[in-house]
Amino acid sequence: MVAAKGPQLEELVRAYFSRQGFFAIRSVPLQYESEDVTDIDVWIYGRQAVSSRTRMIVDAKNKRSPKAFERILWARGMQAVLNCDRAIVATTDANPKVTRFAQQHKVAVLTKTFLERLERRIDVEERLSLEQFIENMHLNPSCKQDGDWLGRVDDAKAALASLPGFQAFNRIMSCFAFFAERVETRVLHRQQAIRATYLCAALACIALDGALERLAYERADQRVQGIIDGVTYGDSGDGKARANIDRVLDVLSEGMVNGRVLAAQARNTFNELFSGVRADIIAEYFARETNASHLFNVAKELDDGAHANRVEDLSHLTIEARSILGVFCDFAGAKRSLILSEGPMSIVGAASSASESEGYAGKSSNGKGSVDAAESGDQKSLL
Repeated sequence: MVAAKGPQLEELVRAYFSRQGFFAIRSVPLQYESEDVTDIDVWIYGRQAVSSRTRMIVDAKNKRSPKAFERILWARGMQAVLNCDRAIVATTDANPKVTRFAQQHKVAVLTKTFLERLERRIDVEERLSLEQFIENMHLNPSCKQDGDWLGRVDDAKAALASLPGFQAFNRIMSCFAFFAERVETRVLHRQQAIRATYLCAALACIALDGALERLAYERADQRVQGIIDGVTYGDSGDGKARANIDRVLDVLSEGMVNGRVLAAQARNTFNELFSGVRADIIAEYFARETNASHLFNVAKELDDGAHANRVEDLSHLTIEARSILGVFCDFAGAKRSLILSEGPMSIVGAASSASESEGYAGKSSNGKGSVDAAESGDQKSLL
């Protein structure tokens, strides 16, 4: 029988889809106009090709009364609201009617038997769980008062599910800039700041990768301009954001005394404001597909880095990850030298490296290996 409680079950499901090649993250808030609506247990993103992306949601509950039928309806509704490709329910309810009901409503089910096999074969302790990540953040006793660190992380995660690509990227990058600044100024808690910076960078990679899907086959100059407009205005690709600004300025110009002068002044103010966005930094680098193609894998790498058991592993990044982090630092006005610093002492801070990392280093493996061919085959039938 599946022994994992709710959070452990979510971690098991997240690990499974991550091993299947997806980017998977737990506890993603869904927001509407800054209001929290609900939480997505596991949010999943896949990049199959230059112009093909997959988004899925998983509802994972392990309770004495799983209410599987109700969870299937909830997942199906969430799929429609979020316009996701697939909805999945992970349940310990062994009633075969549950699976038939789910199939009838086009919801995939991770059954009790399947979850038991995953539990035997996947070691979820290879990295920090969400709960351990939160506990690690709380090693900074001022994380709530100092700008609400965990709230910022939730805002970054919420952007992925709640906003279109470029808008999500901009929201997440503001969180990245917040934590990158804390890496410099909160020396005693640099480990926590760097973990949050890596996580925000991972989320930003996914948001940007999703935004670039629409521009995959555009000419080079159109791709550059599309990224500039997207990052500058939060434009989803239809030009509405820029057109709305022009429309308001036209009304101002034609409908008020001295309207043309006022409209010209407003336009100049907007141009000055938007010129400070530095969207060209993102456009010049990611307009090239050779660079943009690394976003997905770097996102997985940075997410793993943010949840690394060993503090020393925080500085072990590939060239691609370091390059993308460098571009993000330039865009956010952060110091590359601190975010890309070598060695655990520079990351953790000499005053706190021993005490802060003691509880998160050297976790032993229980010998569980990767999911075997049977699980892989089951996954293909589900997806």
